[in-house]
Amino acid sequence: MKKWWAICALGVFFMALSPNALASAEPEDREDRATEHSDAREDRETESHASEDHAPEDHEGVEGEEGEESDENEEGDHDRASAASIRELTQDEHPEFDDDHFPVVPGEVIGLDLSENALTAAAARGFHIIETTRLAELESTVTRLMVPTGVRVSDAAAMLRQIDPHATISLSHYYATPASGPGRSRPTRVRPPEHRPDQRAAPLRIGMIDSAVEPHPMLNRASVTRGQFGNNATDSAGHGTAVASVLAHNGATELLAANVFRGNGRQFTSPDAIIRGLSWLIGQHVSVINISLAGPRNPVLDALFSRALTNGHVIVAAAGNGGPTSAPAYPAALDGVVAVTAVDAQNRIYRYANRGDYVRVAAPGVAIMTAAPRGMQRLQSGTSFAAPYIATILARCATRVSTSNSRCITNMERTAIDLGAPGRDPIYGLGLVTTR
Repeated sequence: MKKWWAICALGVFFMALSPNALASAEPEDREDRATEHSDAREDRETESHASEDHAPEDHEGVEGEEGEESDENEEGDHDRASAASIRELTQDEHPEFDDDHFPVVPGEVIGLDLSENALTAAAARGFHIIETTRLAELESTVTRLMVPTGVRVSDAAAMLRQIDPHATISLSHYYATPASGPGRSRPTRVRPPEHRPDQRAAPLRIGMIDSAVEPHPMLNRASVTRGQFGNNATDSAGHGTAVASVLAHNGATELLAANVFRGNGRQFTSPDAIIRGLSWLIGQHVSVINISLAGPRNPVLDALFSRALTNGHVIVAAAGNGGPTSAPAYPAALDGVVAVTAVDAQNRIYRYANRGDYVRVAAPGVAIMTAAPRGMQRLQSGTSFAAPYIATILARCATRVSTSNSRCITNMERTAIDLGAPGRDPIYGLGLVTTR
C-alpha cells in the first residue's frame, strides 16, 4: 500500500511538469513580464530629453498634455552636423569631399582677400569667378571660384595657395542645424501669457543666422526683420522660428533674422550664404549675433568670424548635439565665440551635447517651450535652445558694437555657477548662467 501511494505521488508531481500544466501557468508569467516591460518603458518615457528640430507629427487641432515627450529610438543619428549626416542631406548635390570626409560644394573653392594679380594668374590656369562679396565693415573681399575642368577641389585649393600665399583659401563646406534626432514632443496650442508683459521693457536687438523665421503667435511682441540669403524661403521643420521664439521669450524685442539655408526638403547651407548673412547683420550694426548651425572648420569662415569679433561683435553659438565623443562643432569652437551647452531643470547635462575645451557656459536647453509649425508650440531640447538664453543676457550689456563688449562676456562668466569638476571643464564650461 505504501508503495502504491508513493507511485501516485510521483505521478502527480510529473503531471505538474507536463506541457499542459506549464501552459496553464504561462499567462501569469507573461503578465509579469509584460508588467516589467511596461514599467521599464514608462521609466524611459519619463526622461525629459525632447529632440531638437524634428518635424512634429501632424497634431494640428489636437490639444496634448504639456510636457509630454519621449525618446524612443536613441540609436538614430543625433548630430546633423556630422560628416555622415551632412553627406545624407547634400547627396542630391553630388558633393566632393575633404580629407575628413565632410562634403563640399563640387567644383568650387573660396578665396579671402585674393590679390588682383592672383585672380589674373588664376584665370590663366582655368579658374572662373562665380561671385565676389565685399564686406566693407570687415575690410574683406570673398571670391568664389569655379575650378578648372577635371581638377579636384582639394587640388585646386592647393593651386590657389601657391598662386597667392597671403590669401586664405578654403573649400566650400556644407553646414546644417546642430539637431539631434530621435525624440518627439506633442505640439500644443499656444496659450496666452498669464501676466501682461512689462511694456516699459528696454529694447533688445539681436541678430540671428539660422533657417527661415515664420510668422508665429510666440513672436507677436517682437519685430522681425528678415534677410533671405539661401534659396529656401520657408522652413517646414521650424528650427529658425523655434530659436527666434526662445530669443523673444527671453526678452528680445527686435530680431534681425538672416535665413542662410537652402535645399529642397533637406535643408543645408554653405559658406557663400553664411557670408552674405553675416555681412548683412554687420551692416545693420547688430552687436550680438546668435548662430545655430554647425559643421567642420573652414578657414575663410574662421577668418571672417574672427574679424567680426575683433571689431566688437559678440557671437553666441550652439555647442552642438553630437554627443560626448563628437568632434568640435564650428563656429562654436572658434576662439572668441561664446559656445553654449544645454542643461535640464536639475542642472544635468543634455545627453547629446558636445563636449570639449571650447564649451564656454551652460544654460537651460532641455524641455524648452518653443514655436512649432502651424502656429503651435512644443517642448524641444538641444544646445540651439540654450544659446538664445545667453545671447539675450549679453545683448542687455552689449547694446552697440564696441571693442569693450568683451567685458560683457567677462561679467556674465563671473555669474556662472560651477558645475561638474571644479573650474572650467569640457562638459559645463565655466558653469550655469542664470542671471537674466
